[in-house]
Amino acid sequence: MVRPWLATLMIAVVTCACASTTAALYQPSGTAQPVRAPSRVASSPAETLAAADATRVYRADIGTVSAAFVGDIGNLQSAVNGGDITSAKADLMAAQSDFDAFRLLESRNPVNASTLDELATEVVPGESFAGLHAVERDLWSSRNAATDVAGLAAQAPVAQYLLSRDRLDPEAIGTTAVDELSWVNQMALPGREEQFSHLGVVDITATIRAADQAFSAIEPVGRQVAPALTASVAQRFAVLERAVDSLGPPLRVPDSAVSDRLRRALAQQAARLAPFGTSGSPS
Repeated sequence: MVRPWLATLMIAVVTCACASTTAALYQPSGTAQPVRAPSRVASSPAETLAAADATRVYRADIGTVSAAFVGDIGNLQSAVNGGDITSAKADLMAAQSDFDAFRLLESRNPVNASTLDELATEVVPGESFAGLHAVERDLWSSRNAATDVAGLAAQAPVAQYLLSRDRLDPEAIGTTAVDELSWVNQMALPGREEQFSHLGVVDITATIRAADQAFSAIEPVGRQVAPALTASVAQRFAVLERAVDSLGPPLRVPDSAVSDRLRRALAQQAARLAPFGTSGSPS
């Protein structure tokens, strides 16, 4: 049974995502009062249907982006094998953007996740560096990328298959959005992700949009159980998207071109979601 208070909690949790993770970049003034969900446990048929639709929509969205990931990895392999490094770099960043949309789901399988997106600083002694960032290193340091791309191409369909089995309820979808926004503030905004290409705007843009897409999937549930709150969250996401757009085309904006002012502004837009936060851990 779908519990409306869970849907309300989910909507509120999405909005508090950056309140606890952007403190180093931006500290909002005042103290926001948490929104606590009502104590109802019953759900109407319409709410149950909306929750089922959220699961279906989000599953389809993830299916689309995981298929795009496999396709972009195939394009990357063709470009590398053909010696077209310019196209290979673009294909790699397209694949990275795809991955950002489901990284939090994939992270539940740490073995497969490490073969897809491990950072060089995360490789433990005795293990080899692989995945998207190994190919990034290769392409931006004039190394032969064929072997690393081949390994990535082998793992991409595995990720697609595992993701196809996921069926997230609205609360889990909301939690995923929270974690995506938290990851942006912890990794992408500080410039810790793209260590060789220094194109972290790719990750910032893709992950925030993935969080927004997750919210869109659960928005119809929220509009039934907490319409005013949900409308406010939607407006805040629109503001956050405009802040992302202000960064410019992701592939053309190196980390060095993103000023501290712009980073603070983006964090500020995210932190303005804080008044709708809930008590307790968001994930």
